[in-house]
Amino acid sequence: LTRKLELFEPIRRMAGERVTKKDDFGYSLFLVIAGRLSVDAGDGVIAEVGAGDFFGEVSLVTGEKRNATVTALETCDLAKIMMWDFDELLTEHPVLAARIKAIVDERTAS
Repeated sequence: LTRKLELFEPIRRMAGERVTKKDDFGYSLFLVIAGRLSVDAGDGVIAEVGAGDFFGEVSLVTGEKRNATVTALETCDLAKIMMWDFDELLTEHPVLAARIKAIVDERTAS
């Protein structure tokens, strides 16, 4: 378990700071530890995410550019995992891989 936690880098973003930008290449996934963030797909905010949520998985799984800009609404603590570490994690945990794929399928279907 300790090895898995080492794959994640803790980061903090202050209110108003952008975490991801729509149409950028995505090389990481973010897990929200604390705080709230807005998700804007270009036509306004489509969702808010908070503690326990994650974002950035769509670009990692599909290889496409980011489909939304995510901005901190308040001070946020996040855990970031890079693409190569994410791939390793999914290889070692097929149940997690299946769940992430199902979430990506759901998010890209709409």
